[in-house]
Amino acid sequence: MNEVKEQTILQEGLVKVTNLRTIIGTQTFSISQIKSVRVTKQAKSYRPVWLAILGVLLILWAYFDETGGFAAFFAIGILLIVAAMAIFMARPSYAVQIGISIGELSILRSSNISFIQEIVKAINNAIALRDG
Repeated sequence: MNEVKEQTILQEGLVKVTNLRTIIGTQTFSISQIKSVRVTKQAKSYRPVWLAILGVLLILWAYFDETGGFAAFFAIGILLIVAAMAIFMARPSYAVQIGISIGELSILRSSNISFIQEIVKAINNAIALRDG
């Protein structure tokens, strides 16, 4: 019987892709079970908008309060608006998405698209070696 030797295609940090398996952290995926692989961009969340709205309401409450008892809410409102802007303007997130028999899984996320593309290319090479 002819035994297939494992060849490393990519090894970078916690990611290792061979002709037989893909290891990401503590998860192992057999190349024989992977039907497809692609890069996906994660949609931006609009939850920070709610933080900004809450911040504006706190600022208005502190501004229109005649007793001055809620002046600290002004600072909290400003902080919420700044936090919402920082979250909303963050770099986009990309994922390695694999197709298996039960559906699709996102197995790794990063804001570094070149790293994600390198992993996808390595897994595609492993699939080609399997089929070739």
